[in-house]
Formats: sequence, structure tokens, C-alpha cells
Amino acid sequence: MTAKVAGHHTDLTELPLTPEDRAAIQPVADRLRRLVAASTTNLVHDATYKPRDDSRIGRAKKSGFTDAYDQSGQRLVSAEDHFRTVLNLLIGPAPLPSFSMFTLIRGGAVATVHARYLLDPAIDETIRLGRGLSARLENLKQQHKVVSELDPSENPPQPFLTWDDWLADRVANLENRAKRNGVAVGRKKGTGPIKGFPDPWPYDTDLFEKYMPGIGKTYFKSLSGYTHSMPWTTITMQRAETSDEPGIALVPTDVNVTTLAVMLDSALEIYDETVGFFFSHGGYPAMVWAEAKKH
Repeated sequence: MTAKVAGHHTDLTELPLTPEDRAAIQPVADRLRRLVAASTTNLVHDATYKPRDDSRIGRAKKSGFTDAYDQSGQRLVSAEDHFRTVLNLLIGPAPLPSFSMFTLIRGGAVATVHARYLLDPAIDETIRLGRGLSARLENLKQQHKVVSELDPSENPPQPFLTWDDWLADRVANLENRAKRNGVAVGRKKGTGPIKGFPDPWPYDTDLFEKYMPGIGKTYFKSLSGYTHSMPWTTITMQRAETSDEPGIALVPTDVNVTTLAVMLDSALEIYDETVGFFFSHGGYPAMVWAEAKKH
């Protein structure tokens, strides 16, 4: 597809993949297909739904404090959904979209680093519970921000008169659960509102840098550029070609398949590793995940 910069229209042209493009994307597409196959993802969910009794998740289920595992499971379902949509576009009959797949990769990658933070194998279960409670707190805050500003307004759940009352009750519940289980409560300015247990939920940029050291921030900012339709991602002047009209340049806007392959494979690398931790916490040996993703 080519776009006429400074003009008033875009000419759409279907372009076949070059041999170089196909060589770049095919192995990544094959890996993606194995990771999001229904049989594979069903097995992933069994790690939490049917954990070994003596596993970390099994013990958490017995105690009733599965917050981190529940939240990470939800994030991985979201990641699967985004990545499976990318796969459908890659193997479908329609031409590859120019930009939207990067937004889908970003959605899957964000959900994955959230799960990775919650499933960190290096932390103990008290810290993990705190992270799970912080995830719930962040969700409550965002939900409150949306529903309390709706016009016309939406009534809060009974018996609460206002959404502020509902939020205060939910936060107090999290605080009580934290205190009963030895999880520290973090507050703003000493005695201010609760910010986390004890740490607030981290920024996405920081999570990407943590789990993709050295390149994480740049990776996330690049994907975010596509998500926010920034011109530097959609119209790259390095590819500009002269036209017959003065002051007008023709810029190809077909997807850069090599960039797409690198971005997708980087997200799948974290997803693959994170699912492995999920299996481990459910009490399954590493070979179970290794065998599952072969097919």
C-alpha cells in the first residue's frame, strides 16, 4: 500500500510477500501457532484449575489467597486472545494490515509482562500475594474512575449509595486481607491513601525494561507509537520516493515484515517463558510445557 504524502488520497495496492519477507515471518508464525493452539492453551489453564496439591498454586488455593495466580491467569487469557488474532491475520486470505498488528502485539505483550511480574519465581508467596492485591487495587481504581464519571450515571452495587463508598469498602477489604497475612500496606505520605501492598502497581514501561533489559523501554515505546498512530510509525520518510507532482512524495506504507517478525518474536519469547513459570507454580515439570508447545 502506498500513501501520497501532502496529497488528499491513499492508493491501495496488494503486494505479495517477497521471499525475504516470507523467510522472516514464517518461523515466527509457526512458533505462534504452536503457542496459541487450543490444545496448548487448554493445558496452560489446567495449571491453575488443576494444580498439584503440593504446588505453590495448590497451596494458595487451599489457603484461599490465589490473587496473584488469578490475576496472572486473566492476563495470559488476554495475551492469548491478542496473539491468536495476530495468527488469524497472518494465515488468513486477506493482505497483511499495515499497522494494526503492532497494536495487537502490544496488547499481548503488556498482558504478558503483567503476568510475568505476578509469577516471578524469585519472590516468596507473601510478596506474591502483595503483588496480587496491588493488581486488584489498580483494577479497582481504574474501574472507579470510569464508572463514577459515566453520564448518565450507573448505580453502584447494593448497599452502597455512591461509587466512592463502594471503592472505600473494596480497598478496606484488601487492606484487611493484607494485614491478616503479613503483607505490608504502603501509603502515600505516611498516613495517606493506600498506594499498594506495599508497592504500587508498576508502570508498563518499567516492566518491559525489567524483563527485556536494555531494550524494554524502546520496545514498548515503539509499539506504543503504532497504537497511538504516530506519523513516524506509519509514514517513514526514509522510504519516500519522488513523484511527478512538485512537493509530493510517495511513501510506501506496506507492513515492514522484518520489523513485524522481530517485534512479535520478542513478545512470544516473554510469553513462552511466563507460561513456563505458570506450569512450574502449578507443580508441573518443565518437560510438560516443552512437549506441549512442540505440536
